Amino acid sequence: MKHIKKAACLMLSVWMLAACFGCAGDTDGANIDLEVMGQAMLEVDTTLPDMVARSSKDDDAKDSFSFLSDLSYSKVEEYFYAYADAGTAEEIAVVKLKDKSDAAAMMESLNDHVEARQGTFEEYDPEQVPLTENAVVIREGRYVALIVSEKSGLVQKEFRKFFTTN
Repeated sequence: MKHIKKAACLMLSVWMLAACFGCAGDTDGANIDLEVMGQAMLEVDTTLPDMVARSSKDDDAKDSFSFLSDLSYSKVEEYFYAYADAGTAEEIAVVKLKDKSDAAAMMESLNDHVEARQGTFEEYDPEQVPLTENAVVIREGRYVALIVSEKSGLVQKEFRKFFTTN
């Protein structure tokens, strides 16, 4: 009888531990609302100018996405993209891919986007170049984010928060 109680307690402990880790966060991000995430990322950087937001929910979603990336839109489940209304360098984007195996290609595409923008700013607004030089492209599973802002560290932290407290 002692062995059965011990085994039952051990099983219960393992089950509770597994349940607790399951509550720790939505590590694959299946239930993240990208517009909520994107807005939270924008709000954390109080230095951002007025931003124009686009998303996969817009009627012209595919066309708007093409300004951000040349990755095939068929690989994208959804996205949020905000850019400075005044035409300055600030941008924040999050792309949720259908398959995380496309994350490296998405990251490369976003880096190419930043490089192209950097070239444009070198020509017509050199003061914006440092922002593009400090652009950050990060990923979490099948989510890839682009951050071009003065407070990119805070914005990165906000992005990552969605995978640990969701």
